[in-house]
Amino acid sequence: MAAPGRTVVDTAALVRSGELAAVTVVQEALRRIESVDGVLGAFVHVDAERALDRARAVDEMVARGADPGPLAGVPLGVKELHPVQGWPYAMGSTLYADRIADHTCTLVARAVEAGAVPLGLTASPEFGRASFTASALHGVTRNPWNPELTPGGSSGGSAAAVAAGMVPIATGTDGAGSLRIPASYCGLVGFKGTYGLVPRGPRHRGVADNDHYGALTRTVRDTARFLDSVCGVDSYDRASLPAPARFEDNLDADLRGLRVAFATDLGNAPCDPHVAEAVQTAAEKFIAATGAQRVTADLRIDDRCGAAFRTLSAPDVHAQLRDLSPGATVHPTLRGYLDAAAGLDADALADAHEARAQLVATVAEAFERFDLLLTPATQVPAFGAQGPMPTEIAGQPVNHWGALAVTFPFNLTGQPAVSVPAGRVGGAPVGQQIVGRRHADLLVLAAAAAMEDIAR
Repeated sequence: MAAPGRTVVDTAALVRSGELAAVTVVQEALRRIESVDGVLGAFVHVDAERALDRARAVDEMVARGADPGPLAGVPLGVKELHPVQGWPYAMGSTLYADRIADHTCTLVARAVEAGAVPLGLTASPEFGRASFTASALHGVTRNPWNPELTPGGSSGGSAAAVAAGMVPIATGTDGAGSLRIPASYCGLVGFKGTYGLVPRGPRHRGVADNDHYGALTRTVRDTARFLDSVCGVDSYDRASLPAPARFEDNLDADLRGLRVAFATDLGNAPCDPHVAEAVQTAAEKFIAATGAQRVTADLRIDDRCGAAFRTLSAPDVHAQLRDLSPGATVHPTLRGYLDAAAGLDADALADAHEARAQLVATVAEAFERFDLLLTPATQVPAFGAQGPMPTEIAGQPVNHWGALAVTFPFNLTGQPAVSVPAGRVGGAPVGQQIVGRRHADLLVLAAAAAMEDIAR
């Protein structure tokens, strides 16, 4: 069922030139949603009337000779964790099933200013706290490559919508891999920028400093176009950063001589051998084609980091659920966070911050030896749509954090990381993760573009 369809860049060019009406583009997208989403469950809310009104406004701008913007007429899926004024804002939870958003987040507002047309909300697990997409509120979301499999999580609805050709782009979040994992499982591009690159205002709640916003697309250039449209300082987000040079203008950067390290894991968790083989082959082709220099990774992530991540994130979950009645049912992952929050004390928080500081130092020292780190974007192929997450990889038992061992550390460090397609295992896609130093976002996306070109 996976279908490429028109890209973001191609759609915007056709609409801006007047060759294609935005209304026609939106009508095509709405028909595609109606025809395939009954099987996949990617969208949890569609607002056709509002989308068509917005598309007409774009067409009116073109008709009078004005430029609607670099995302002109592009249908946009919005992850349900991102508020859009007047739309449901349940965040995948039955606790907020009737809540309506009273504001629009900066990310979506800037995309609309650039000409995008939001169609509706895409599915997330409850509060985005799982790596597969299923909830008591919305049911199960399925992978377009194989509906028996998960599209990943927590941005699984967005990934399924893009991979199935319902929309060319959809927003996502990444707290421990939630952009990169769905990108890997659905054959997409999922870029997590340096912490603060993509603004999260207004009213973003969270003190763990792990959450990154972004989008899922089918091409690296589409991701670059989106980033150029939405990045920049947001007075409502204390962590927001100035926009760097234009991403789209830097995708063809010369990568010759770059020091590139490859690792099937980060020294503390197993990897499925078929996934390891696919990404290693892709990495070797990348190094040979770009003229990069391969160096040894020699990087091991301390096992304490998983516990530190949970400790730092527990207060955020507690803040969302502190009014929960004692008998209320929530996802087991959320229950684990709540239990952790109940037992927190100053020593536990201090230990978690110390573990994070040590991780930042360890990774910074490693990046003195290389410029880019390549790993699998996920250690396993896509698993069953209804979960659970893997408890064993390559014959070795893993806990929740062991199953996320190649993604969550770079949320703790705040480094840019992207998943780009690297092959298939068992008929479903797997992704290559490319990680760079903090603020090396342009380089990471240029490397992703090179890997994309090699794979064609």
